[in-house]
Amino acid sequence: MKFTVLNPNTTQAMTDAVLAELAARLPADATLVGLTSRTGSPVIDSRETFALGAASAAAMLPEVPHDSDAILLACFGDPGLAALRRASNLPVVGLAQAAMDVARAQGQRFAIITAGANWVDMLRECAAGHGAAGLLVGVYALNGNGGQLLKNPDAFRAQLAALSTQAADDGARMLVLGGAAFAGLRFTCDARLTLVDAMDAAVGALVGNAGRVSTVGR
Repeated sequence: MKFTVLNPNTTQAMTDAVLAELAARLPADATLVGLTSRTGSPVIDSRETFALGAASAAAMLPEVPHDSDAILLACFGDPGLAALRRASNLPVVGLAQAAMDVARAQGQRFAIITAGANWVDMLRECAAGHGAAGLLVGVYALNGNGGQLLKNPDAFRAQLAALSTQAADDGARMLVLGGAAFAGLRFTCDARLTLVDAMDAAVGALVGNAGRVSTVGR
């Protein structure tokens, strides 16, 4: 199997972290290709940078190797996912959709913790678009963006633990850490919550979609 990861921001370290986490979960003979946007924003944390990310992802599509089995859009929030699926003859997996699909399959109420207050409404809209709004308890935002989280995760540990307790008090029973910046990071969350690992979800979706490659353009 061969999978291509599209990172629609310009931060190579984020691409590298996602690739490392996927590689640890995929079979040893799987191949990964990582593409990082050369234009746009170093971090996606607003509607404006979300739009830039969608454009960046579309611009990278011609660089995807033709022998890939599936593509992962490695930004939680899935900027431009529908357009990528229309334009590609390969299956395209959205990081947010993959994680939310796990919660939907369990039928459990879930919460999302993300980096940055601008993401709150955006991820509520994302959940609605993926048919998960009825199970979403809420989106809880860390005081900082994904770039800051990537550089100094320890600064967010106490805040994340407190937000996870708030989510559990509000009725959530599953928790998604919403952001590619969370890749490879380990946090302590409220014991009442089952953590949905977005990288595990992405691997499951990639492998599950690998057999659905169109012959168009192959």
